[in-house]
Amino acid sequence: MPARPQTNRRDRREDILNASLHLFARNGFHGTSMRDIARAADITEGLIYHYFASKRDLFRAIIEEHSFLPVLRTLPELAEHLDLRALLIVLARGFFDTLKRNPELARILLQEVQVFPEEKEAFFADAVGRSITELAGILETRMTPSVRARVDPQVMARIFFNALLAFFVEQEILGGKHMLPADETGYVEHLVDMLVRRVGPGAARPTGPRPVT
Repeated sequence: MPARPQTNRRDRREDILNASLHLFARNGFHGTSMRDIARAADITEGLIYHYFASKRDLFRAIIEEHSFLPVLRTLPELAEHLDLRALLIVLARGFFDTLKRNPELARILLQEVQVFPEEKEAFFADAVGRSITELAGILETRMTPSVRARVDPQVMARIFFNALLAFFVEQEILGGKHMLPADETGYVEHLVDMLVRRVGPGAARPTGPRPVT
């Protein structure tokens, strides 16, 4: 019996997030009220504030749970077992899979976030900024000293994610898959190969304790 209220709490929170995501995509962030969200989630408006302090807090939670961040959290563990090429391919596929599963989130980010600076700040600080920082840290550890002297890992990480986002926007948002279709797998492999040639192969480096010699 004690577990049931916790399950209900999780379900209600998820209902609120799903309703918010749908309404933000359809009506815009500022075109959606807390009352609209409560009606769509079939709860009272006051109950929303039990879970989220504000609409911006809701927006941040959507980014946290429905964006690329959950995939990003697996990156350190993957980096222990994969060489750089394999790691980047897994990362790219996870990025595309996330956007395809959440087309409404992509629509919000591309339409609304460009207009409203506070929401744009939340997205870039949480999703884009952390993605670039995490990948840049891994790239830097995989670089030899000579490569590190001439290649900025932050720039390379930014190029990687920007290229993925540009491809998704071209194909899925602007209609390129109907007018100028491109092979996603081929695109990813070419992008990854260009980056690896620049950075180096970067073998996996397990982080466990070193054997005593």
